[in-house]
Amino acid sequence: MSVINEETSKGAVVDSQLGKRKVDSEGSPVAGSRMDVSKTYAGIPVLLQKVIDENNTAAWAEIVERIDYIYANLDHSLGGLDRETGFASKVKSQIQDGKKLLFKPNLVNPTAIDAGTHGEGLGAPICTDWSLIAALMRWFHDRLDIHYHQMALGEASTAVLGLTISLRLASGKDIATEALFEGKSEDFYGGWGFFFVRKYLSERHPSSHEDDPMRGYEDSVAGRFFPPGKAGNRLMVYDLNKLDEDTSRGRTVAVPEGDNYKEITLHKVIVGGEPEDSNDLKDYPGCILINVPKMKIHAQDLLTNATKNLGIGLYPTQAPCDPGSGDMKWKYACPSRFPSFKGGLPHMPWVVKMDDDTNLPVRDEKGEYITTKTAGMPGTQVDVIRAVQAQNIFMVHVIDGIDMININHEGNGTSVKIPEGYVWASLDCVAIDLLCARYCFKTVPMREALKLKDENGWPTEFVHHVPVAIIDGKNIATEEDLDSPLFRYNLYHYAEARGVGQQKYYVVGWDALTETPLASLEGHLGRIEDKKFLELMTKTMYYNPSCMLWDMQKTLLSYAEAHDKLTGSSLLKEFMDGFDENNDGIIDYDENGRKGIWIPFFRMMSHYFDIMATEEYGQLRGNFYTIAEISLKPTNKNWNPGGHDFAQEHALVWTATLAFEMSREEGGEDPFVPGMIWGKGIWPSWQLATHIKLTNSIYGSQSPETINFQSLYGTAFQYADKTRNGGAYTGSTNQLVSDPASIKNYFKAVYEGADPLGFTLYVPAGYGSLEARRIPNVEETEDPGKVFTAHFDGGAEVW
Repeated sequence: MSVINEETSKGAVVDSQLGKRKVDSEGSPVAGSRMDVSKTYAGIPVLLQKVIDENNTAAWAEIVERIDYIYANLDHSLGGLDRETGFASKVKSQIQDGKKLLFKPNLVNPTAIDAGTHGEGLGAPICTDWSLIAALMRWFHDRLDIHYHQMALGEASTAVLGLTISLRLASGKDIATEALFEGKSEDFYGGWGFFFVRKYLSERHPSSHEDDPMRGYEDSVAGRFFPPGKAGNRLMVYDLNKLDEDTSRGRTVAVPEGDNYKEITLHKVIVGGEPEDSNDLKDYPGCILINVPKMKIHAQDLLTNATKNLGIGLYPTQAPCDPGSGDMKWKYACPSRFPSFKGGLPHMPWVVKMDDDTNLPVRDEKGEYITTKTAGMPGTQVDVIRAVQAQNIFMVHVIDGIDMININHEGNGTSVKIPEGYVWASLDCVAIDLLCARYCFKTVPMREALKLKDENGWPTEFVHHVPVAIIDGKNIATEEDLDSPLFRYNLYHYAEARGVGQQKYYVVGWDALTETPLASLEGHLGRIEDKKFLELMTKTMYYNPSCMLWDMQKTLLSYAEAHDKLTGSSLLKEFMDGFDENNDGIIDYDENGRKGIWIPFFRMMSHYFDIMATEEYGQLRGNFYTIAEISLKPTNKNWNPGGHDFAQEHALVWTATLAFEMSREEGGEDPFVPGMIWGKGIWPSWQLATHIKLTNSIYGSQSPETINFQSLYGTAFQYADKTRNGGAYTGSTNQLVSDPASIKNYFKAVYEGADPLGFTLYVPAGYGSLEARRIPNVEETEDPGKVFTAHFDGGAEVW
């Protein structure tokens, strides 16, 4: 057992791999707690389902016990931070001045509670866990004596409006967006779970206390809005997107030395009222912002963490460009009836001019896309944080890293929970994010890593083990090497230069698993036991497949290089020509294409939400539209009548990523390159990966026996059967209900002589068959105006 306690660990002299050293004590403090994950929120969704469906008191008691465990350990995070900074006294002083404690979770897909089963929803892994918010609110209440009505919860979730509309359509109930955050609206359950935060808090303070955290719930259900200064004894939930119904709720503030924006419109719940209007300041006194992100690997950036949860998450979707005009143009969201994706924000340096009527990018007389260079994602994030800082908003950042999220941050069922067990707290979003990034991408002990850094001239020693491709005879095999996305990532340096925070940090805290203090040594995380510094490192290879060229660059480019040498292709040149703008041989995170791909992609996704929300069979047509218009047509100028190719370069990344995934499967012979095999560590040919990627988009499968309902063919088939055939094969005219065997049964009927359904799906040459079997209703074409379209009743209706 360590003789050094949590309070004296800073600057302690320890034995380490580098010899006798002092642990870090300079820079911004980051205080943490490492918990036993099995005692935290693991298992709560199953327990909560029993509470909802069975009113199971034993299940609720276990949930309470788990939140109590998180609460007790928060003293090591927030208590440790207070010892280093004295932040608690500043928070209490501002509360006395009338400000509200505003908790800002990350609720990008607030479906932690599945509306149908009441079990774990797809959004549960990727949202800040409601149980942590419960423990946090209790900590501020119990330790700092802040009443619950002096707190609020606020979020500008990207997907909340679209999800709410979907649930309204499915349930037939008038559900408010605030009720989706609550997770309960009368007898309807579905959404995030703040109602159960209220329930926990109400049971964990004296019954004689008049401060009731349940007050405000009925207002959420009804969608009622009260400014913080008029909320009375309510614990309010705020949808920070809503600036369209009442534009007086927003205030436009200046951005100090802004790169992408000189001014930004934000909800007054965040930034407070107009400084010259005393009545407005009483209604909107401003906040102390408690930023509580979920630690995730991102699809367009390195991490979702403290910086991104504010840097994207504070921008409102429903801020109209011209209030009262009804033109559906929004400052930060895509032009759409139901604004969802914040596609008006620069997510990459090159921003392309768009045609609002077609949702396609505009080209000049030479056929080149009209683009403008911006500060990209770093500028977007830092601008809004600097704007909020300039309004004297005090911020505390608390990271939900109990389960860190790998592979996917969007809540589509592919997210992977990694039980790391950490909750970190800091006043500096740059410092805390850098610590978390270094933890995620370090699997090499610091002594060895520092030696390799010197030998290789690396910019950092925080590196991790990755697979790379090598030539092995006629095949492309896999071996292990080292890489780091931190070689290519500039946000933290940029944010520091803009005055957001600093990269230098030191760690304090407690490891509850070993009962030893946490510390850092030259930025490396560890714990102190018997005066020895013992490193703490992840065992996980963190990456997001959507961002794999940047996250795991050596992996993909080694495959391209090996494929070129083995087959005579020119893949490496294509990658470099498409992305390496400064020709330094490295593709960094700000080099992600010159055609501005993310703006049209977000536009199209927003249009999908409009289709889904307004059309009787919008779910089916929307799925078809998304695959055809985003994943396929813009990757090849011959696949659309306008000759667009704004996704051509990114299609390289998608194909190479699929090739990596195929190398980890069982595999077999490669039909495109004689003598080549794939699988079990062997990479496929580019031709095979390209073929499978395209086939999967069309059919969702490589076999006619398992065609997927979510594919181009699957959605067109369902629509034709439900609208032209009374649902005879799918078993229902409901767009959400189809017999799993219906496509297989349809094929059998057609092969035995039944009349085919009245639709035709047009695909490129060579893709009209699966396993040498022609697929009914599919026609091959070279016509750019027809490929990846579906025609119903001979062209009377065209998708």
